[in-house]
Amino acid sequence: MKIFKPFEVIKEELFKSEEFSRELLSTKVSLVLKAGGYILDSGGKRIRPGLTILSGKLVGAPLERLIPVATVMEYMHTATLLHDDIVDGAKLRRGKPSANDVFGNDVAVLVGDYMFAKAIYVLAVYGGEEVLKVAAKTVQDMSEGELLQLENVGNTDVDEDYYFDVIYRKTASLLSTCCECGALLGNPSDEKRESLRKFGEFIGYAFQLVDDAFDYVSHSERIGKPAGNDIREGKVTYPLLSVWSELSDKEREFIRKVFSEVEPSREEIDRVRKIVLSKGGDRKTFQLAREYVERAKELLKQFPESEYRGALCEVADFIVERTY
Repeated sequence: MKIFKPFEVIKEELFKSEEFSRELLSTKVSLVLKAGGYILDSGGKRIRPGLTILSGKLVGAPLERLIPVATVMEYMHTATLLHDDIVDGAKLRRGKPSANDVFGNDVAVLVGDYMFAKAIYVLAVYGGEEVLKVAAKTVQDMSEGELLQLENVGNTDVDEDYYFDVIYRKTASLLSTCCECGALLGNPSDEKRESLRKFGEFIGYAFQLVDDAFDYVSHSERIGKPAGNDIREGKVTYPLLSVWSELSDKEREFIRKVFSEVEPSREEIDRVRKIVLSKGGDRKTFQLAREYVERAKELLKQFPESEYRGALCEVADFIVERTY
């Protein structure tokens, strides 16, 4: 496993987490091993286990509980990826064929369910009641986020409140939970617990904002999925919302038409992208992401300076500096 640079300070802990992850997949059902292993081996920086471990380290959480809890945060994330790719009809994940494309939708759904179940079991054993309650609420939030977005496919009349509600549930809630649960294992003060929870929430917003901006500016070779995918799927995101009031009636009419189509053409998608980019939708989105990152880093100032606090700041900075 290649270690993400900010996580060098917890390299040994991440290797232990990876070992524990493989142990959890030990089962007589070969499809679980194949499909679960396939997506776990497909790359990724292990942001969620890393955030959990760093947050726990900040407040002195014991490793014998921290490693298992951190590990299954990746299981929860992996399960959502399996389910999301089926809902989206995705063919690619991190530049490789998606698990549903390789193994079929039925296997991907059931393996995702298996990984959620494993995660809840481990959280109950190692995390305790409070950690389990926080994590279970997050699973609920993530499911509601997906359903909320599905309800509004093609709807260009949504507003920023709707958008941030969706990205909290889909993305920020799990990053927030990683930081909060890592902290809970160390019995922090209410103030420190809340600061780490909000840190995860803010970097989650920033992460999704950057991801949504990439959908308008990037190429599939760089981000592992086709550019304009959100437009094709009828999902209104911040780059479009940020410039909606500046569009002409003709531009709005065209965009409404494209978002209402079941399968818009490549030319239509690219025209929507060009309209949004010409109004600076990408710049506004990246700027808001930077503001969230600065707010997140400010929350860490109540903790003493340490390599762990520094690593969390590096993770936050990476989110707005990444190019994929």
